[in-house]
Amino acid sequence: MSRRLLLILAFITVLIFQIPFVKKYTLESANVLKNSLSSLITKSKLLYDEYIDQKDTLQKLLIENKFLKDEIQKIAVNYATCRDLKYFKSLDIPNVVFTQVISYAKLPDFTQIYINYSKPFTTPRGLVYNNMAAGIAIKHYANYSLALLNSNEKTTYTVYIGKNKIPGIFYGKTCTIKYIPKFKKINIGDIVITSGLDGVFYQGALVGKITEIKDQKLYKEAKVKLFYNDLNPEFFYVVETPLQKIKK
Repeated sequence: MSRRLLLILAFITVLIFQIPFVKKYTLESANVLKNSLSSLITKSKLLYDEYIDQKDTLQKLLIENKFLKDEIQKIAVNYATCRDLKYFKSLDIPNVVFTQVISYAKLPDFTQIYINYSKPFTTPRGLVYNNMAAGIAIKHYANYSLALLNSNEKTTYTVYIGKNKIPGIFYGKTCTIKYIPKFKKINIGDIVITSGLDGVFYQGALVGKITEIKDQKLYKEAKVKLFYNDLNPEFFYVVETPLQKIKK
């Protein structure tokens, strides 16, 4: 197409748009298109804002839902704690601290547990349940401690046997009391209590009853049936300072 022809077509187009009804129709069409486009943009913005609002609302609801679930879980734990605490007796002893079991330390070993006892210590501390010797806390971490129950082979503490308080050393797992003086008389059925002389327990926490006695060359040994031998522990008192060591 020649340049001259293009100029003629452009001139004719301009003349056509100068015709009143064509000009009016063109302007009206342009306004309609402009208004439609403006309306579309406005509706799109409203839909986008509504989407953002719904997204924010959904996010808030999800956060609130998680919070409520966590609160319900806490309530359930507290309920279970309160339910089980009815069997847990208060001790009228000034040097013990209430503690809860966090978890087993090393499954399938049910004799090692973590407790929420957070105070630093360097020597073993006794665990007591309803005035029954249950084990010992042996290691402190940042905000919890490792404890061994009576059924653990590394659990040891000093004890007294019977009314005459014959001394011996309790060993866990085998539930054996060793190094009982050979010349001292002990009997089947004698009650065993903690002596407190090793600084682990106070004197008088119940350990168990003598069920078997063996004579060795230099000393006696005795089997003891434990008063506390629970593999599903929940609460304890930690003996912080034996009564003999409390400064008056």
